[in-house]
Amino acid sequence: MNQPLRQSFSSGADIVAANLVRLRSLAPMLPLNRQKKVLRDMSGSHSSALRGRGMDFAEVRQYQAGDDLRSMDWRVTARTGQAHIKVFNEEKERPVLLVCDLRAGMQFGSRRALKKVLAADLTALLAWAALHNGDRIGALLFNDAQELDLRPKPGRKSVLHLLNELTRLPATSATPQPDRLAQMLRHLRRVARPGSRIYITSDWAGYDHECQQHLFSISRHCDVIALHISDPLEQQLPPPGLYPLTDGQRRLLLDTASANARQTYQQAFQQQLQQLREQLLQLQIPLLALSTADPDPLPALRTGLGLGAAVSLPEVV
Repeated sequence: MNQPLRQSFSSGADIVAANLVRLRSLAPMLPLNRQKKVLRDMSGSHSSALRGRGMDFAEVRQYQAGDDLRSMDWRVTARTGQAHIKVFNEEKERPVLLVCDLRAGMQFGSRRALKKVLAADLTALLAWAALHNGDRIGALLFNDAQELDLRPKPGRKSVLHLLNELTRLPATSATPQPDRLAQMLRHLRRVARPGSRIYITSDWAGYDHECQQHLFSISRHCDVIALHISDPLEQQLPPPGLYPLTDGQRRLLLDTASANARQTYQQAFQQQLQQLREQLLQLQIPLLALSTADPDPLPALRTGLGLGAAVSLPEVV
């Protein structure tokens, strides 16, 4: 008897809207409201920085005995001569911001999918999960030359709009900018509202001190989760041999005969990943490492978010 088909993540070189839409069936397996313990588990003795929902301004009223002095509106108080405070209402829907890196370096893959395809799948899945959780969904999508800022909005239409834009942001032939990641984190710092939950999906190429400073400011007011995308060919060289490589314009041969070269290459990747993990944990930002070779990243994603790895994928309808 044939085994039933299961919903799977995308493969290949293209981001396909229909595949992103089908990932909605996995949303119930990613209950973001139960993500509370992720920082406690991953950052050891650090206290959890996961915050509650944001607050919307409601009104200014006269001070009453017992009011929190931190809410004092000093401008109105000075103007009227009577103490006034600001009143806030808790947001019913929490802003979730999904940052997706589609730079030239993400258009690489040696196994089942390009890195950008996996990044788009994870962004789509997180968007559906946020919708399932009743949150508002926004995004920052960027390549080497363009960026698209989608402000958080509720509802299925906002998710479908995001998925459509993921397929439309074109591959660019622009010269890669070493500080592009820092530019986008600076932009994120401006637009992220306090209390937002932010997921950044990238290969984190170009992460430097400026990026660390921007993330420090963001992480003081928002919950940040970092997703690191890599390909097996970035993690280690293939077995000994001569391998032809091309970027579409030039061709060269990769010689992997040297055992020392293969070991040095693998160690360099692991050291770079560990350094990034340690830098982010200084900000209490956990790093989830995911590979293009994995046909089902959901268990690793659930484990990284503190939800447990055991899942049963739904049948494709």
